[in-house]
Amino acid sequence: MNIDNIKSQFPIFSNKVHNNDLVYLDSANSSQKPLVVIDRIYDFYTKEFSNVGRSVHYLAVAATNFYENTRTSVQKYINAKDKNEIVFTKGATEAMNLVANTFGQKYLKEGDEVLLTELEHHSNYVPWHFLRKTKGIKIEFAEVNSDGEITIESIEKKITKKTKLIAFTHLSNVTGAILPVKEITQLAHSKRIPVLIDGCQGAPHLKLDMQDLDCDFYAISCHKMYGPTGLGILYAKKKWLEELPPYQGGGGMIGQVKKNDISYGDLPNKYEAGTMATAQVIAFDESIKFLNKIGIENIIKHEKELIDYGQEVLKKNNSVKLVGNPKNKGAVLSFTIEGIHPHDIATILDEDGVAIRAGHHCCQILHDKLGLPATARASLGVYNTKEDIDKLNASINKCKKIFNTK
Repeated sequence: MNIDNIKSQFPIFSNKVHNNDLVYLDSANSSQKPLVVIDRIYDFYTKEFSNVGRSVHYLAVAATNFYENTRTSVQKYINAKDKNEIVFTKGATEAMNLVANTFGQKYLKEGDEVLLTELEHHSNYVPWHFLRKTKGIKIEFAEVNSDGEITIESIEKKITKKTKLIAFTHLSNVTGAILPVKEITQLAHSKRIPVLIDGCQGAPHLKLDMQDLDCDFYAISCHKMYGPTGLGILYAKKKWLEELPPYQGGGGMIGQVKKNDISYGDLPNKYEAGTMATAQVIAFDESIKFLNKIGIENIIKHEKELIDYGQEVLKKNNSVKLVGNPKNKGAVLSFTIEGIHPHDIATILDEDGVAIRAGHHCCQILHDKLGLPATARASLGVYNTKEDIDKLNASINKCKKIFNTK
C-alpha cells in the first residue's frame, strides 16, 4: 500500500497551512476528497447534467442510469441483498431521522422504550428525544465502562419487555470503541427487537456486510468515506421499507395522486422525495471505486498500525491523557492535556498545519459521563502516516511549552 501515491490523489495536500504542510487529522469530522470524486462532480455538471427519474431525453436517461449505478455499487460494497434496500438521503443524520420518524409514527406509543448507548452522537439521540416529547416514549442508555466500551452485558441489562428498538454506533467517534454489533443484533433479534446502527464512523474504516451483521437499519455518511457532502445512505431491510410510511411527500415518491387518495411509488422511490443530490450520488460511485482499488483489508491494516503507534506515542507524553482504552479500537485518538483547554490545543496545533477537532464532538452525554467539558481529537484516514503522528506529538509539545506544562 503506497501511501505517498494515495496522498497524491488528494489535491488539498498540495496546499500549505500557515506555511506548513497540511497534517489532516480530522477525518472523523469529514474526510478529504480524491481528485476522481471532484472531477466526477465537475464532469457531470459541465457535460451530463439533468434531473433523474423524470424526463425521457438523452441527458435524463443517462443521468438516471449513472444514479442507479451508484445504488448498485453501494449494494455490492455493503453486501445488501437488494439494491432497492439502499435509500439515498442528504446525510446520515437524515437517515436516522427517517427511521425514528417513520418507525415512531407507526410502532411507538406512550411508555415504549428505545435503547441507546452513552456513546451516541446527537444524531442518534435527538430524533428519539423528539418522540419522547411528542409521543411520551422513554429513552434508556446502556452504560459505557471505564475503557470507553459498550459490552453486550451492558446492552442486555437495559432490555425490558417495553424495548421496541435498539440504536447504537458501530464505532465511537470519541473513544474509538468498535462495538460488538453482530452480537448485539443477535441478542436483540432473539427478543424480536429491531436494530439501527449508526455507521458514520464504521463505514469508512471497517468491512461492511449487511448479510452477516443482519441489522435492520444501517446509516452511512458519504462525506466521511472520501465522498461528497450533502449525501447519506440508509440501508434498510426490504420488509421495513415496505411496512413503514414515507418520510417526506413530493415528486418522485408517488404512484398515483387523486383528490381523494394517494398511492406511493415502488422502493426505494417511496423514500426519495423531490430532487435528489444527483451530482453527489453519481460522484460517490468514484469514492467506492477508490476504496475498492485500495482494498478495505489494506485500509484496516494500515489504520490499525497508525492507531497503535499513536497510542504508544501519546501515552509516553507527560500530561497527555487518552480518552478511553477499548480493546477493539478504530481510527480515533481523543485526548486531554492537563491544564490546557482543548480549544487552545487545537488553535496552537493549527499554527503548525496540524488539523484536529476540539469540543464535545456532538457527544455531550458521553463527555458528561466522563466529567469532561471537551476533548481534543485526532482522527485518521487512509492518507495519514506515522510522520503525521510524530508532527502531532511535536505540536503537542510546543503547546505544553507555551502553557508551561511538563
